[in-house]
Amino acid sequence: MDEVRYEIAAIKSVLEQATEKMEALNGLFGSSDSEEPPAPLVSINNIDTTELVRRAEKLLKWSQFKTNMLNFGSGLFADSCWNMCLDTYICDLKGKEITVSSIAHGSGIPMTTAMRYINVMVEEGLLVKSPNPSDNRMIFLSTSAACKDKISTLLRHLD
Repeated sequence: MDEVRYEIAAIKSVLEQATEKMEALNGLFGSSDSEEPPAPLVSINNIDTTELVRRAEKLLKWSQFKTNMLNFGSGLFADSCWNMCLDTYICDLKGKEITVSSIAHGSGIPMTTAMRYINVMVEEGLLVKSPNPSDNRMIFLSTSAACKDKISTLLRHLD
């Protein structure tokens, strides 16, 4: 369980560091003495949902490919929590409901490990579980608003 919390803490740390760096860069552009603010190099705020989905899917495919190519049974190159979080984010943006078991099965790791990771990510506020009103045996998963905002910010800054 400590391993899961460590991996989730690492994801949170990367998201926070990226946010801080982006805010610092924005501060550099905002402190100009000239009357007109400089034009941004890339317009990051005008990226639509379709482009965010495209970038997230590309990132997820890359991560899965990397894991498949470099994982020689050790699990050293697996980003299971990140992949599950990104997969859930993609479903959210597409307006698709996804079940906990679907995300766990799609993660490529043992079901019990995936379920443990998901539960820790829920405890940490990255993911949200909600019951299916038509079938109490099914639980839907979504990214929290804060997690969705941070992933969107990261994706907007990707080339």
